[in-house]
Amino acid sequence: MSGPHEKPEKERVWKLLSEAGLVDITLDEFPERIKEAKHVVMGRLSELLELTTDVQERQSAAYSLATLKKLETTLRRTGRRPGCD
Repeated sequence: MSGPHEKPEKERVWKLLSEAGLVDITLDEFPERIKEAKHVVMGRLSELLELTTDVQERQSAAYSLATLKKLETTLRRTGRRPGCD
């Protein structure tokens, strides 16, 4: 049985994924999107390491980077080659 807050949470997550451009893309587009996202996260993490002491945001960026790496690994296992230049 689902709770009364489950639907709004799912809608919020779907909206965030849609805004991030991760909903309506083909599987072939994922490697390039992952590469782009990793570039942005690494840039932000570099800024955080140089300019602030915001440990929570640094941890969040590092976690995001790890998640993107897991996505790359998953795509490789399915026969896709992410980030091919």
